[in-house]
Amino acid sequence: MKSKLTCTFLSLATLLFSQNTPPTISNVALVLGANNHLIIQYDLADEEGDAVEIAFRATGQGGLLFDYETSNATGDFGPNIAPGAGKQIQWDFSAYAGAQSDFRIMLVASDNQPLDIQALVDQVDSTRLKDDLTFIEGVRHRTAGVAHLEAVKDFIEMRFQESNLETYRQEFNYGSYLAANIIGRMIGTESEGTVYIHDGHFDTVSNAPGADDNGSAVAGVLEALRILAPYASKKTIKFIGFDLEETGLTGSARYVQSGILPGETIAGVVNHEMIGYYTEVPNTQELPGGFEIIFPDVVNALAADEFRGNFITNVGGGFSSSLANSFAAAAAQYVPDLKVVTLQPSFLIPDLSRSDHASFWQANIPAIMLTDGAEFRNHNYHTPNDKVETINFTFMQNVVKATVATLAELAGVQHSTSWWGETAFFTAADEALECGLHVSPNPVRGEIQLFWGDCLHGIFDVSLSDTNGKVVFDKKLDSGKASSFQIDAQPFAPGLYFLQVKSGQKKWLEKIVVE
Repeated sequence: MKSKLTCTFLSLATLLFSQNTPPTISNVALVLGANNHLIIQYDLADEEGDAVEIAFRATGQGGLLFDYETSNATGDFGPNIAPGAGKQIQWDFSAYAGAQSDFRIMLVASDNQPLDIQALVDQVDSTRLKDDLTFIEGVRHRTAGVAHLEAVKDFIEMRFQESNLETYRQEFNYGSYLAANIIGRMIGTESEGTVYIHDGHFDTVSNAPGADDNGSAVAGVLEALRILAPYASKKTIKFIGFDLEETGLTGSARYVQSGILPGETIAGVVNHEMIGYYTEVPNTQELPGGFEIIFPDVVNALAADEFRGNFITNVGGGFSSSLANSFAAAAAQYVPDLKVVTLQPSFLIPDLSRSDHASFWQANIPAIMLTDGAEFRNHNYHTPNDKVETINFTFMQNVVKATVATLAELAGVQHSTSWWGETAFFTAADEALECGLHVSPNPVRGEIQLFWGDCLHGIFDVSLSDTNGKVVFDKKLDSGKASSFQIDAQPFAPGLYFLQVKSGQKKWLEKIVVE
């Protein structure tokens, strides 16, 4: 949080028997056929053997909205598609052939069963939260802890990639430091231009390991992602790690200024800001000056409980009131053990504007802050004592549960899954490419083709790692000797891999699926 100075078994059984598994799409191949036809081959699985409804959508390469006309497609899509291998869709894209550009394709598989949000919520795992926070803990400051700061950035980015999000960095300079917001886009399947954001900043002040501030938030965002990512949602959910919150909300302000994509409407932001400190000891919850005047009913309720620090504060008034009410209602329904204190100020209060939600407030975008209260409860705030051993993981787990329920309801998470990918039909090795790394095809069954633009000069490093971090390919390349390179993927086991290319201060990370 920004300093004021810088302004058991039974539950598992219930889960297994109360909600079946959504259908899945795998082994997708995008093939260029004759006469401007795209052939989409895929396998369809459903553990219960139910008939599945398949939706097929398309847009241009890198497109935000799937707005291409696909009603002329034929084959295995629509309702009542039987599970099995070798499914095929053919699409005549003649209406878009003149652009000679590639396509982004989405397939959605639904068994039209209701989603059991309670079963979803119950998957939130306190052990995973602790494991992630144990890694994240440590000074993450642009001058005092750069190495660990960069490691945490990479960690967040890798987790986004593993969850099949459209992942990228919004980079900008802050003095000599290259700052980066880490963004993962879980693309909506119906109203993808409508976006809900779940965020937490990952930086710390220079002297604190930042377990609560704000490693607890980052771990919470990653756990919410783990629960939600296997499902499709009608609306888009963006998971964001913000940089430089401690310098005055710099990262989130930059995102609001230039990171919201044309065609996106941000419907709401759920900002985690310190969600791990909890105590039942009386008189441990302090309050900012003037709260007894602004929120007399809240203060009276806290006094009746002897000012115990045993609740999460849910901050969002005015145009954010509906979002705050949605969180409070979801917590009451799905996580009754979580005590929520909702504050809905009718005017700007500095002590309630000290985190990244305030950047969205400034742009009239609905946003809430979920917080344990920072230094008004946790006296380890901004000190070397802000460590994992001070965190209450049951409390933290409950906050994440309520967040998952809120996002599932608002974004329209469905009992379905989705797949998206891009073709590489019109990208040739000798084509003048923009500065950066280009990978084709993906998914791959034979060779991975790498192309690079004019910004790669001299020697650069190429490595390929599996999801366990094991490096399966590592080589230095010379851009002066070739403009492309091929990696034989046949020796690699099928699965998800991460391709990393380093050239000087530049770095690219690409997700590769080997089939």
